[in-house]
Amino acid sequence: MPHTQVVTRINGAWVSLFAVVLVTVLLWAAKDVLLPLALGIILAFMLSPLVRLFDKAKLPRFASVTLTMMLALGSVGGAGYVIADQFADLATQVTRYTSQMRQKATELRAGSNAAFKQFTRTVDRVTEQLDGHASELRAAQPVRVVASGLSPVERLREKAAAIFEPLASAVIVLVLVAFMLGQREDLRDRLIRLTGTDNVIVTTRLLDEAAQRVSRYLVAQTLVNICLGALVAAGLYWIGVPYAALWGGLTAVLRFVPYVGTTLSALLPAALAFAIFPGWTETLQTLGMFLILDLTTGYFIEPLLFGRRTGVSSFALLVSALFWIWVWGPMGLLLATPLTVCIAVLGRHVKSLRFLAVLFADEPALQPHVGYYQRLLARDEDEANALASRMAAELGAVGVMDEVLIPALRLAEQHYSRSEISQEDMDFVVEATAEIVVQIRARQQKPSPGETGILLVGTSGCADKVVLEMLATAMEGNGHAVTTVGENETAAEAVTRVVTSRPDLTCVVAVSSTRGAQARGHCRRIRSALPSARLLVLRPLPDMNDTARSIGRMKEAGADRVAITLRQAIEQAAQLLDRAAHRRRSNEREVDVAAHPQTSNA
Repeated sequence: MPHTQVVTRINGAWVSLFAVVLVTVLLWAAKDVLLPLALGIILAFMLSPLVRLFDKAKLPRFASVTLTMMLALGSVGGAGYVIADQFADLATQVTRYTSQMRQKATELRAGSNAAFKQFTRTVDRVTEQLDGHASELRAAQPVRVVASGLSPVERLREKAAAIFEPLASAVIVLVLVAFMLGQREDLRDRLIRLTGTDNVIVTTRLLDEAAQRVSRYLVAQTLVNICLGALVAAGLYWIGVPYAALWGGLTAVLRFVPYVGTTLSALLPAALAFAIFPGWTETLQTLGMFLILDLTTGYFIEPLLFGRRTGVSSFALLVSALFWIWVWGPMGLLLATPLTVCIAVLGRHVKSLRFLAVLFADEPALQPHVGYYQRLLARDEDEANALASRMAAELGAVGVMDEVLIPALRLAEQHYSRSEISQEDMDFVVEATAEIVVQIRARQQKPSPGETGILLVGTSGCADKVVLEMLATAMEGNGHAVTTVGENETAAEAVTRVVTSRPDLTCVVAVSSTRGAQARGHCRRIRSALPSARLLVLRPLPDMNDTARSIGRMKEAGADRVAITLRQAIEQAAQLLDRAAHRRRSNEREVDVAAHPQTSNA
């Protein structure tokens, strides 16, 4: 790689790093402004399907937005009232529950479990030995720091600020949501105008995909969480845990928090069951209920409903949750998933931000053939075979050879020609790929020899010989009898084999970029020695411009058809063989007519 390109890439990496740091600082510094705005956008995404439903009913936009906001606020307010009432009652009983929990823990510690008591005594002795000043610390007089008292005006100001700030933020968010729902077309058009009419396609696709993914995810997740919260409330009521509605509502809210939401929602009711019930039955029932519901929801219901709707990988969600809780606190954790979805969509459609799609999207980071090739370079043949087997089960034998094995061999050829890999690396890739082809060929049924035969001729490259075996495997899989020219035969001997055997179809294989001239030489010699030969050339090349030029030159050298994939070679071989069979039948009829002219005239 030239020195200027290296310097350019290093400078670009520093610029990207500086941009990421700058954006992070802005997100943290402008938290008070950006957090209500982000929350408003997410809530607008969630409620927009309901507004569109009212729009389809021919309601005015003002009425649609008003009804949507009233339904949302009524639902949240009704559930909040019940939860708040139970929470207030819990607050009055928390002292009693805490004392019961402390008493039960004391009884557990003072029980007959000798191993547990011996363990606690051992821990206490080790702690005293590690802390040589423990006796001095016990004898020291505690010092209590008493803060200076606040004036009545300062206390009133603090209480007003504690009430006014969240109330003002909530009002601002509601106004933003109502405005975005009522003026969403105008906001969309202004954003398109801001990005420029030249980018109207990219902006439209970006907005549509982000809105669809986020809206569907939020609506589906809200419905799932409500159902799960209802089941939790019913289960806790059946077990006998107090404030079942409170814990059900808390579960529905906390499940919006990725990964840790269900765990957090299970701790408080389990602790309450531990405090008020004499045994362990109710506590274990509570934990078991949460475990069963979470596993059923996470591994069966959500994959069935969501599928790939979010378009974000699980690892990206986890890293994103850590980032947003660091920047915006608990509210950032709640918004982590929809914000990450929007970032992934942005990277998918904006070329300069394509790295975001690579980092966050749920699409494979490497294409299958690149992953297979990388594993072979790392000498991890087992994982490379597992990847090839997985792709073969998905794409079939011809598909895995077309989309994984042959592209990997092309990559190896390119890197070897530029001296980026050694001869040992190249040999290992070729041998491992040849072994996989042998396994594929052994699993399929051998065709019985018939009237139609195909002769395969390869060039002298090591990768070309492997692709020759792939073509033989693909042809045999489609019921064709195949004969392969030996590796040690010269070009003249190969031409002699063609002239002598007169096969129904001759296939010349050349995958290496440096073997085009040799393949054209085979075509010229065969066409010169046997003008009636049917010639098919398999010439897979990565660049379409090179492919088009190579096809033209191969046809000039005498090839009837040129294929760039095994599947295309199979289709074109079938067409050439059908033409040969039709010509053979025509010749047989002509011979029959010439031998029995009277029968023909009659």
